[in-house]
Amino acid sequence: MISKRTLVNLLTYFAFMAVCIAIISACLFHYVPPEYVKKTIVYTVRDIMSPDGDIVIVYPPITGANPERFKLSDEGEAYNITYTWSYDRQIYSYAAEVPLELFNYYQNKSHTRRDYGQYAVSEYDRELVQKLAGSFRTHGDKNRYSEEEIALNVISFVHTIPYTYDIETTGFEEYPRYPAETLVEGGDCEDRAILAAAVLYELDIDCILIHLKNHMAVGLKDSGNFTGKSYKYNDTIYYYAGVADGETQIGIISPETDTTLIGIYPIEQNPVFSAKLNQYMIGFDDDSYKYVLQGNILNSGSGNGKNVTLRVETTLTGNAQNSENPPDQLIHIGEVPEDYNADIEVIVYVPRDIGYTTIYVEGDNFDPIDAAGFYFSFSRV
Repeated sequence: MISKRTLVNLLTYFAFMAVCIAIISACLFHYVPPEYVKKTIVYTVRDIMSPDGDIVIVYPPITGANPERFKLSDEGEAYNITYTWSYDRQIYSYAAEVPLELFNYYQNKSHTRRDYGQYAVSEYDRELVQKLAGSFRTHGDKNRYSEEEIALNVISFVHTIPYTYDIETTGFEEYPRYPAETLVEGGDCEDRAILAAAVLYELDIDCILIHLKNHMAVGLKDSGNFTGKSYKYNDTIYYYAGVADGETQIGIISPETDTTLIGIYPIEQNPVFSAKLNQYMIGFDDDSYKYVLQGNILNSGSGNGKNVTLRVETTLTGNAQNSENPPDQLIHIGEVPEDYNADIEVIVYVPRDIGYTTIYVEGDNFDPIDAAGFYFSFSRV
């Protein structure tokens, strides 16, 4: 017969073991009941099916770049600015209409980037710049200008942009402007150069930005007709085209300019991705465990990310490591717009073994990033 004291000790022991098992399971398996997994607002999301038929939830929905939201409102809220300049003994004029919402959008963006070429190719003011570039193409075709002459006309145009100093207009020593801002506010040499580069980019005319100490200019690809100061970038020669007041000749740098080269910046879109993802185990079967990945994905670069995909790579380190690692799981997100910042929720699987996963964000037009990963240790018993 078991004594009362022995019975109490046994019950205490079993209770202690139950608590230990619960703690170990929680730490090892990261189990979270499905009802406690954060749910995204389903009625406004775009659902994408993974290869295994599981739903990928993204919120806000990915709908692509939407320049339409920056068109004129019914009230016609816009800045209207007319620029007049001369080139090739002709007088040119262009009336720019910058929607107020577009201008405010860029005013609220960060201006701390120092890869200056990215200011020229942001997605949302491209329509505005394309209209401006179209006027140069029209005048060029009418006057039978060469690509070189069209480029020189663009340089002449930006010389008419009112010259302002960052410290006086913004309070910052350095404040690069997007083209929409420069058309409204004016700017210094870097802002004029960025605007010129933006227009040339839409005209498919090869150019770079040349950053000297306390100065910036455009570099025009060698056409065989330029002389003077030039720079080599990616095995291509570009001639100095100044945009400050008084810089009227290609290849000539003002004697007052410090010619110390700080950097050369190509004009090309560069989406930049970051992500924060957490995992929660929500179920299992005889072969694998099912996880929810939840977190945030952000495109903070210029331009839309093309064919964005989450790639889940699994590496086995346990008893089954002599067998092949399972194939990568590919979760296709699609095109992710510039400045897109949203929650994401996807399903991934890991085998009943020991190993780890690594989750990458990849795409066609940006460098892949290692976004997240986690270890797992599951027995088949």
